[in-house]
This record gives sequence, C-alpha cells and structure tokens, in this order.
Amino acid sequence: MANNYLNEMVEKVKNPSLRNFFSKKYRFFTPVNGVAASGTLTLTGVVIDGETVTIGTDVYEFCADAAQSLTASTNIAVDITSHATASQGTLTVTEQPSADETITIGTTEYTFKAVADEDGEIPLGVDEATTKLNIVAAINGTDGINTAHADVSAAAFSGDTCIITALVGGTAGDAIATTETMVNGSFDAATLGTTTAGVDCLAANADGALIGADEGTTYAMTQGTGTTVTVTAVTKGTAGNLIATTETMANGAFGAATLASGVNGTIGIAGDICIDSSYLYVAVLDNAISDANWRRLSLGSAY
Repeated sequence: MANNYLNEMVEKVKNPSLRNFFSKKYRFFTPVNGVAASGTLTLTGVVIDGETVTIGTDVYEFCADAAQSLTASTNIAVDITSHATASQGTLTVTEQPSADETITIGTTEYTFKAVADEDGEIPLGVDEATTKLNIVAAINGTDGINTAHADVSAAAFSGDTCIITALVGGTAGDAIATTETMVNGSFDAATLGTTTAGVDCLAANADGALIGADEGTTYAMTQGTGTTVTVTAVTKGTAGNLIATTETMANGAFGAATLASGVNGTIGIAGDICIDSSYLYVAVLDNAISDANWRRLSLGSAY
C-alpha cells in the first residue's frame, strides 16, 4: 500500500501539468534518518590483568585472578582467568628446617622461629610434617599470624614438595622471586615459572570476554572484524557522539576518544512528503531525531 502511494507521488513529480501544484504542496528537501554513533576498539596482542577500557562512565577492568580484584570498586570486571595461565614454582623441603632459616617469595621474607608471633615468621613444628603445614598456612595467611601473601598461594605439601602459584595469571608471575637460606630446602628456580610458565591472555580471547561483561545502558558492544569490538550508541542521533571511548592498554586502542558518526534524523509527521533531485521521501510514521521512519523511491531518469 505504501509503495502504491509512493509511486503515485513519483508520477505527480514526473507529470509537468501537476508540477506547479506539487511544488506548492510538498517540500523540496532531503530528509535523513537517525544514525547511531559507533566506535571500534582494536586489540592486537596480549591483554593483561589491570588494563582498562572506558565507555561513557563505565570502566571495564581485565582481571586474571580468581578473586577478580579491581583497582576501583566501581570498575566492571572482565574475567580472563580461563585464558591466562598462572606461573608456578616448587618448594622442596626434605628435613626439618632450623631456626632463623628463611624463605623469600617476591618481596616477602618468612623466617622460621621456635615461637612465631609476628607477620613474616613461621613457627617450627614438633616435627617436619607439622612445619610443612605451618609453611603453607603462613603463605596463605590462615595461621592467625601472617597476612596472606599478596602475590601467591601455596598448595598442601605432597611428600616433600609444595607448589607455589601466582594469584594473577600471565607472564608477569614469572618474575616473582623465590629464594631461601635453607640447608634442607630449595626452590626449583630463582623465580616462579619453571614448574609452570605464565601465559598471557590473547586478543582473540579478550574481545569476547569484554563483550560478555557488557553492562552498558547507553551503548552496546558486539564482535567486530577479527579481534575488534564495535561499540554502538543505543539511541540514534548526535548525542551518541559524546560517549567517551578510551583505554589504558599496551595492545589495544579505540579509533577516537568518543563514539562518532551519529546523525540526527529529520523531524517529520507521518505522511510528510519531501523531494529532491533524485528521490521522493515519505515519513511512514512520526519521525523524531532518534528515529528512522523516512522511506524513499527513486524518481528515475527524465523523459
């Protein structure tokens, strides 16, 4: 029905006898439909814990730790733990340690004491097995004396060995120092990463994780080409061009500091008609700046 009406209007434009009537009744003007602003985040390499993406007032933070720790409580966590491998090292203790021997992990030094009552001290047990339990408890902060280590956790001893694991996945864990001054104990290397090397999250996984964390109300995130994320304003119009798009990433960047290319639609009432040199336009419904209710038909060639 709408096409029949449009075709009738085209015939009126083509008919010279009706041209004068038509020019008085209809506007010679080119209306436009509303267009949503958009932008593209391009990820090109590894994505690490703590890097952020800001869209509008929302800050998304990539988290490679099980606790999903955030640098600001208002940030939105982007879980990449399943795509980042945590560094591991092995502590071996073959006999009961002696008082004042030490274990150092990162910047935290633990000293064996007959009686431990301060952070950084590990009580010597009545036997080797008890001391091994105390080592794990001290590192994990479950002994009532020590604060949990900020960078690692310790698994229970299996025989003489204890696996030390970085809390945050990625290659950064390979730099965590592991040293000791023990006669009957040693680490497998001077840093974590020998038992299990840390592996960073790749862009091919980070883009999907970011989209999955989308909490936008004024925008939406979708998968773009390759490892890109397309951000589109929910409401069409130029207002979307004000939505901020920034990032703090080594291997990711938006194309601009805000979304762009949003266009306000031409305001019209259902039934409004416009023409220009090429098309006849009809508003099939009332059109606000955020709408796309203009339709057009080609006027064709002159005859």
